[in-house]
Amino acid sequence: MEGDSLFLSPPVFIDGFAIEKTDDDPFVFPLHRHDSNSELLLIIEGEGAFGIDGRTYKAKAGTMLFYHRGVWHEERSIRHPFKALFLAFNELQLRGLPADYFLDPGRPPIIELKEHYLPLRQWIQDILAEYRQRYPEAQSIATHMLGILFARLARLVYYPPAPVPDKRPSHAAVPTAKRYMEENYYTDITLATLAKLTYVNEYHLAHLFKDEVGISPIQYLIQCRMEVAKRYLQTTGLPLRDIAERVGYKSETSFLTLFKRMTGTTPGKYRSMTQQPPDGQP
Repeated sequence: MEGDSLFLSPPVFIDGFAIEKTDDDPFVFPLHRHDSNSELLLIIEGEGAFGIDGRTYKAKAGTMLFYHRGVWHEERSIRHPFKALFLAFNELQLRGLPADYFLDPGRPPIIELKEHYLPLRQWIQDILAEYRQRYPEAQSIATHMLGILFARLARLVYYPPAPVPDKRPSHAAVPTAKRYMEENYYTDITLATLAKLTYVNEYHLAHLFKDEVGISPIQYLIQCRMEVAKRYLQTTGLPLRDIAERVGYKSETSFLTLFKRMTGTTPGKYRSMTQQPPDGQP
């Protein structure tokens, strides 16, 4: 790598997989450590409590955690469904850090990815997809992709903020905003969040979105949340307060009001009219 790079040697991909857990089958790993590799975990849904080197961190979607080589850690999901992406690696060497450390031992081993979450999540998913295919050179390609991932993370952690990129073409802003809301409806999304994601100012984005979709971005977010809520009502027996939380509402009352406004009926009545019977029953 270039002489002024932080990387004395890039990481080598060892293994990786997607994690999907539920209340009935939570994500739990007792206290342990790895003496020959490090790991990273990106949370994409739900929440967990993670004990790392004697401290406990609560983390939710958009958070990346590092379990560095030799560091004691334990993991437990506390809000479900819990989904995450896991990667194991070794041979990473950053200037001035211990072997297989990406973050300085003196700082918390977590990164809040914020607006960088969506592209970095997609990159990790692409790494795992390449590895799972088991085609010739899959391990080599996954390793090179992992090196790019860490270089991009290094830009976020170790370098001053880059200049604001050129604005994306206007036609890309609305699909990007829609996709983000469809995948992250359970998080706190504002028009400012979407504007920062799409590199379009809030006023312009609102007009573009209304022209193309017919409703405002925030109305579209509510629509996404209600569609997910309908699915939960049709297929689960979850209490309404749990469904409200899973679709992004801390207040059950707010959820009930919005649901009735959007559908014309209450969640309870909707459930009784549409709930699917368990498999094997008429």
